[in-house]
Amino acid sequence: MTKVDILYSMKIEYINSEKFVAYINKKYYVFNKNTIETFIINLLKTIKKKYNIDIYSNFKVNCYICDLYGIILVINKKYDSFCNYSKKINIDIKFINGNFLFEIDDYFLNNKVNGNIYIYNNKYYMDIKYDDIKIFEHIKKIIYGDNVIKIIDNSNKII
Repeated sequence: MTKVDILYSMKIEYINSEKFVAYINKKYYVFNKNTIETFIINLLKTIKKKYNIDIYSNFKVNCYICDLYGIILVINKKYDSFCNYSKKINIDIKFINGNFLFEIDDYFLNNKVNGNIYIYNNKYYMDIKYDDIKIFEHIKKIIYGDNVIKIIDNSNKII
């Protein structure tokens, strides 16, 4: 799967048996607070098949929402013996609106894409002003949550 495919669909990052991060582009799933719990349960069933783990537990999910990209789900498993025996999945979802930054490898993207470029710890980060496919092939990593604020507050803005 190429970077463009990943950013236009869904990628699951396995951290360990208790933590997963799902990157879901808006072209794959249109965010809806009323259907996100069902989406997460189906995602957990997919994770169960792929990684052969028990999904009957309590989960704390941080749902980072960016209108330009989509959503990032940080799923943390909380052990509870009651859930394991009862075959239940309980989900506690926290919704966090904000922007994402994209770690890029090409400083000269500012000539191709409308956005700001920041330098932090000798790495380039870009925010984008609109959904633009030109940037997707250059993205190394997506930054979200408190890390976005930390980078913007402690970086040098170039453009």
